[in-house]
Amino acid sequence: MKNKLKLVLSLVLLLPILLLAACDVTQYYTITCLSSDETLGRANGGSDVAKAEGTAISLSVTELSPQSHPFVCWIKDYSKIVSFEQNYSTTYSAQTQGSYTAFFEEDVSNVGYAIITDISIEGVDSGTIQIQYANSNSSTNYRTLENLSFDDGAGQTDRSNLIYFGGASGSDGRNEFIFRAIITVPTSSGGTTNYTIMFDSTLIGFSTAGQGQASFDSQGQCILTGTNSNNIEISISFSKLSNALFEE
Repeated sequence: MKNKLKLVLSLVLLLPILLLAACDVTQYYTITCLSSDETLGRANGGSDVAKAEGTAISLSVTELSPQSHPFVCWIKDYSKIVSFEQNYSTTYSAQTQGSYTAFFEEDVSNVGYAIITDISIEGVDSGTIQIQYANSNSSTNYRTLENLSFDDGAGQTDRSNLIYFGGASGSDGRNEFIFRAIITVPTSSGGTTNYTIMFDSTLIGFSTAGQGQASFDSQGQCILTGTNSNNIEISISFSKLSNALFEE
């Protein structure tokens, strides 16, 4: 009886230790990096080797033509600007794992990234707006590009969210996107009303636009417009990614 009691007490004492050990499993993640164009600059510091969570990592760039093609920013997973510093430090985690692109200034005709610079709305004065986009080949899989408040018919983005059209050479595919806006406005009764606006054209990143398409001009600018049956009209201004967008 005493032996059984000792065994039970031992198990009770060991159980928290065993549970703690089971929960304390180290997670491993990968952070890779690449250059937007290897002829303009190099990205350093990333690796395909998984590292333990919390491990420090420093990414850096080597500019090959700093006067004409300087470094602009680090882009995570082809969709978000995370730093304008050449030396970018972080730690491995579920949030930071992924691919980081060192983007270098180049001719707008070769740039595969674009950003929303301005949103203009007519027909409603204030509320919130989501700008969503999807590849024209999978029009049901929408992703949110911007989610912000607007007032007096205008909304300002933080200029960190990007859309990626692919490489200028077309070797990694070319993306064509459709857009929609979901507007939520307050009502006099204290509730809200939602409106969905589809845009007139799809957006392409390279070449000349065909029927039903919009493309960027020689300055890397493009405007999409959309109207719904409630006479709400939205204009979205896009710009190809460049240093000039972030200069004060």
